[in-house]
Amino acid sequence: MVLQYLLKALLMEYGIRYVVGADLSPKANDLALKKEHYTLLFIKDAGCSLYFNQVLLDFPANSLIFVPFGTLLKSNPKESREFVLIYFTESFFCRSEWDCNFLQNFFSTSVDSSTYRFLSVPDEYLFYYEFVRTHLEMARKQSPESIQHVLAFNIIKQILLLGEVYLGDRDSARFMGESESAMVVNRFQQLIIEHVSKEKHVSYYADCLKVSPRKLAAYTKEVAGKTPKELITDGLVRVAKRLLANSKLSIKQIAWQLGYTDENNFSAFFSKEAGESPKKYRNNWKK
Repeated sequence: MVLQYLLKALLMEYGIRYVVGADLSPKANDLALKKEHYTLLFIKDAGCSLYFNQVLLDFPANSLIFVPFGTLLKSNPKESREFVLIYFTESFFCRSEWDCNFLQNFFSTSVDSSTYRFLSVPDEYLFYYEFVRTHLEMARKQSPESIQHVLAFNIIKQILLLGEVYLGDRDSARFMGESESAMVVNRFQQLIIEHVSKEKHVSYYADCLKVSPRKLAAYTKEVAGKTPKELITDGLVRVAKRLLANSKLSIKQIAWQLGYTDENNFSAFFSKEAGESPKKYRNNWKK
């Protein structure tokens, strides 16, 4: 029983699945439905359809979809075409400060209504589909588990880096035509990444962005469906999880680093937002 629990905790950090029909139904209790997972979808040569936040979307053949955490995915029970789903958590990916900043910046363009980034794969790169699937499955079979994690991390990171290269020019052009609200919220989320350990007040970020707190709230509601305070809280929880998973600091030291003079206050905050205590989160990750 203990071994099964440990294996389940490990598998929650990343995985690969072949999905068809109702494979992402709530009854399947699929790990990729968890809101903390980022997801990569490899749409095969037949295309497919699935639900994004209750909206049925149809994707063309040979496409790669980058889905940020917080997106509800549900497969179409009437769908017979298969696609490949890769999922991972922020804690799994963030091995360094650079990794974390890259991940946040890569998905920060997804704060608009599209909720995902889309890349059509040229014919000459279709072999990459099979390469990724094969090597991720190989990674899951390696021993010890530390090798599994390193192999999977490097493959997923390579996918995101290639996505950044191929999407860069297109998104730069799109960004020039974005609304003011999307641009402000995009910059707001970048500032949160940089300063949330020390700055948690909405007024600080509003001043940096040269907008009023009320205006900022209107923008975040329009673009992200959240208040500025909620986005700051989300950012703070991400930093806390990264430190708990990847640093050797004590929980008390992490609390101090995040601006909490009382460890109990930090623990209460984290437990409320993450659904488990800092100690339990760290233990689940380290096992």
